Amino acid sequence: MKHLISLLVFLIFTLSSYSQFDVTFRISGGLDDPSLKATIEKNTSLFFSELGRAFVDETLPDFTGIDISPEAAQTIQNTWEMTGTFNCSRSNLELNCIHKANGGFQVRDIPIFMPVAEESGQKQEIVINYTTEGKIDNIYIILPEQSIASILTGEAYPVKELARRQKILDFVEQFRTAYITKDLNFLQKVFSDNALIITGKVVTEKTNDDVVQIPKEKIIYTQQSKVQYLRRMQLIFQTNKYINIKFTDYEIKQHPKYSAIYGVTFMQDWHTASYSDKGYVFLMIDFSDEDNPIIHVRTWQPDKYNGEKLKPEEIFKVTSFDITK
Repeated sequence: MKHLISLLVFLIFTLSSYSQFDVTFRISGGLDDPSLKATIEKNTSLFFSELGRAFVDETLPDFTGIDISPEAAQTIQNTWEMTGTFNCSRSNLELNCIHKANGGFQVRDIPIFMPVAEESGQKQEIVINYTTEGKIDNIYIILPEQSIASILTGEAYPVKELARRQKILDFVEQFRTAYITKDLNFLQKVFSDNALIITGKVVTEKTNDDVVQIPKEKIIYTQQSKVQYLRRMQLIFQTNKYINIKFTDYEIKQHPKYSAIYGVTFMQDWHTASYSDKGYVFLMIDFSDEDNPIIHVRTWQPDKYNGEKLKPEEIFKVTSFDITK
């Protein structure tokens, strides 16, 4: 029944798109410069209208005449080829424009519809970054609002620290999008060549108790190199049409000795047609080069074993690794 409802929604959405795939975008607040505002509105309207046309015609989008960076255009092309078509789910958009701390602008909470995804992942939201001139500069799928709040609020951060946390937010959103769009090039770029990658799995063993054998779970950790990890991810990307991945429950900690190093811990829900898991992911991110952060450590741990959640001291954190080696 759920599949039938999903199919009907898709057919209704597609049929309505045939009658009109033009999208009108307006900035409702956050930007006063009338010329720049008009530029961003025009670029965004043309961009989503072209996605609508390509969605209906089942062709690749053509961004001729739209002021969009080659990188952003390639991201859309990759998403189209790897996950199938998608489209803005509204014909009229009115959203706020945000001034980014490091320059440029951003529009968030743009709803899209991905029909090939499993039902729970068909409705997504994306963010668009713009240059100071209004060019579409970057596009990625956004995190839930509660995750955003956990990164940017909760403490009275100084301006520099808040700007860094905004960068972390952007980086993690791009990181998540890379898995959904199967962007190996991005993963290749952001993991350092000597990255430490640790994955865990829960196995069941039986312990003898004079009377019966009692099943007991334990965690086995496996270390991989960057090459090994990306080779495995390439195989996963090739054998799964769609990957639905969610990040929630963030914790951000600056390294006590190295101000450019941050540890990011979050809960990851991973779903493909053949496999699902849930667990803690930890990233050690180096912001020594502000515009090109890199990951030195990536770990995965199950959210619980033996029926109990991992204790806080069992979860990897920024002080768990010696970064001087």
